[in-house]
Amino acid sequence: MLESPCPCLICTDAPAAGDGRILGTIREHGWSALRIGGGAVEFAYTVGLWHTFRRPEIVMFGLDGESMQHWLNACVALGRDRGWPEPGEPFEGVLEGFATQLRPVDDSWRDALFGTAHRFYGGVAVPVQQLVWPDRDGRWPWDDRATASSRNRQAFTWLPVAEHPAGAWRLVGELEPDFPFPVGPDAWALTTRAVLDGVRPVARISLDDGAYDVLDGRGYDADDLCLAFLGDLVIAYPDLAMCADLGEGQVAITGDDRVWIRAQLAEHERRESTRVWESAKPR
Repeated sequence: MLESPCPCLICTDAPAAGDGRILGTIREHGWSALRIGGGAVEFAYTVGLWHTFRRPEIVMFGLDGESMQHWLNACVALGRDRGWPEPGEPFEGVLEGFATQLRPVDDSWRDALFGTAHRFYGGVAVPVQQLVWPDRDGRWPWDDRATASSRNRQAFTWLPVAEHPAGAWRLVGELEPDFPFPVGPDAWALTTRAVLDGVRPVARISLDDGAYDVLDGRGYDADDLCLAFLGDLVIAYPDLAMCADLGEGQVAITGDDRVWIRAQLAEHERRESTRVWESAKPR
């Protein structure tokens, strides 16, 4: 028996704002699976399971976004047709050849990850579970022997944000939804080890082809160029937020006075950036 009343926009007949297409999908199918990008890795989650089944919404991390939408739909169909698996219980039928399992998501992730669900349910917190996948040898990401890919690409949302291992997902949990840049805090940026270590200050930030270069005074001549998460750079250099509205193909340059002067990127700078991005590696 479904609990009543449901707080969602459909049941309360509240204005849908910009979510009309999602509401239409939920009305027709019972739920919608959303794909979220903009960072180093993607995630996808359902909206409508609590409305239709009074079941937790489901989130999945770290694989191809369109495929995760498909797998989320398969998981919901499996639960609807065969019964919902218990949390922590491995089950077949979602990823061909591999078991998956559901784990409860800690409430501290809600604001950072589930904005559309938050709006759909009128600000009321509904439960969420994470659909966890194993590595190619069947090891779960909390196993120290699991591949780095399966461990790093999946958020450990059953842990509070404050207890999550450092990395991309910890940054998302800490800095979203108010991260000032149009990309996520887990987006890669080109920088130098000297900037990351605080040995040299940031002297310039540029945006080209959707990617940020955050460099010291040596620019592209630096011998320690590397990739880092933009969120880590913003934490270390908060005044970078002043450049969050930088336009495509623009550069902002600053000196000791920390006043940012903006200009258009020169063509040779764009070529140098492209060249370095092709070989730069994460620190």
